[in-house]
Amino acid sequence: MAPKKKKRRGSVVEIGNGPARVRIYTMNRKDGYPEFTLSWKEGGRRKLKSFGDMDEARMIAQQVTVRLTNGGKVGDEATKRDIELLRHCEGLAQQFGITLSAAMDEWAQARKSVGTIAISEAIRFYNSNRADLRAVKSTAQVAAEFIESRRVSGVSAIYVQHCTHHLKRFTDKVKGNISEVTVAQINQYLTGLKRLGPVSKNGIRRNIVTMFGFAKRQGYLHPDRKTAAEQSESFKEPETEIQIFTPEEMGRLLLTSHARILPLVAIGGFAGIRSAEIRRLHWEDIKWDRGHIEIAGRKAKTAARRLVPLPDNLKAWLAPWREETGPIITMSDPSGALNDVAVKAQIPGGWRQNALRHSFISYRVAETGDVARTSLEAGNSPKMVFRHYREIVDEETAKAWFAVTPPEGWLPKDLPLGLRARLREFSLRK
Repeated sequence: MAPKKKKRRGSVVEIGNGPARVRIYTMNRKDGYPEFTLSWKEGGRRKLKSFGDMDEARMIAQQVTVRLTNGGKVGDEATKRDIELLRHCEGLAQQFGITLSAAMDEWAQARKSVGTIAISEAIRFYNSNRADLRAVKSTAQVAAEFIESRRVSGVSAIYVQHCTHHLKRFTDKVKGNISEVTVAQINQYLTGLKRLGPVSKNGIRRNIVTMFGFAKRQGYLHPDRKTAAEQSESFKEPETEIQIFTPEEMGRLLLTSHARILPLVAIGGFAGIRSAEIRRLHWEDIKWDRGHIEIAGRKAKTAARRLVPLPDNLKAWLAPWREETGPIITMSDPSGALNDVAVKAQIPGGWRQNALRHSFISYRVAETGDVARTSLEAGNSPKMVFRHYREIVDEETAKAWFAVTPPEGWLPKDLPLGLRARLREFSLRK
């Protein structure tokens, strides 16, 4: 067996004197690279430590010599990497004009304050909650901006009018920076509307919630929190019995209606379109030959486009307007006219709120037996239709409803002469 080949020694450097002497031996390794080994005695034992860099070996040897001279305890000496890391940290602290020890003191205090939470997460939370970073806007200023945004977005004038009225009353009572409005203030305001019922109060609350949502999107409120309006309490609405018209009552209503209001009554009863949606429709939205009424998303309450069937009896009632263009309803507020019509038609109890739409859905479900189809046509959820409108009327009454047609030679009251001529022409074509 060949003898183990020893490493070839090079020069020897000594650092320190006496018991604090450290020798540095330079050797050439098999791979051709030099190796620098420190040798010293400590605690009655020989210590060795090797490095690949002479400068680092000298630095460690000097640290060992100082420690042995001062009688220090045995410990790890700082390496070249440790020194580089120390200088790097000192440089970071100097960027902020403080010493490394001051930076560590500040870090330790922050670490103690946040507990188990990461300091970076605590800083992010703090920045997101700084009120001074958000614009200061009063409730009145936000209401004005919100109403203007609704106006230019193309929503109905009635919606803008209602928002303006309700939010003006709210901002007159609840003033100051909108970010400082509390849930308690909003609850107190809504509760204080003594003359209004729960349905009306919930409608006003929706306007306030929408306004606060607008303020959040504009950066006036915290982006990650529920607004005070969202957290406010809603009011329990009592279950109301669905009121509808009978086929005979519907016939009287139509024959009593004057030309300006009749299309709303006919379309509401035989197509089930909401009154607010009808007021956004134009005659061009009625597709006579295709047999449906098209409600574009921007005109629908749910913002979803839908096609509503155009039954034959509805075509007959609307025949005088077949060639007409422009808005179907030009009255700013038809509610008074509807009440007058109900009185003249001798409807017991007068006009029934939402009864046209309720009638259509009830009779349509009875006629088709299809809740899903009816909900799609009416723009309602199947759950709502199933819960409120199923089994209210029978199939025979439903057939009678959609068989209500104008009598021979009928003309709407106050119909312009041009439209009278069109109606006669339509009758001749039949």
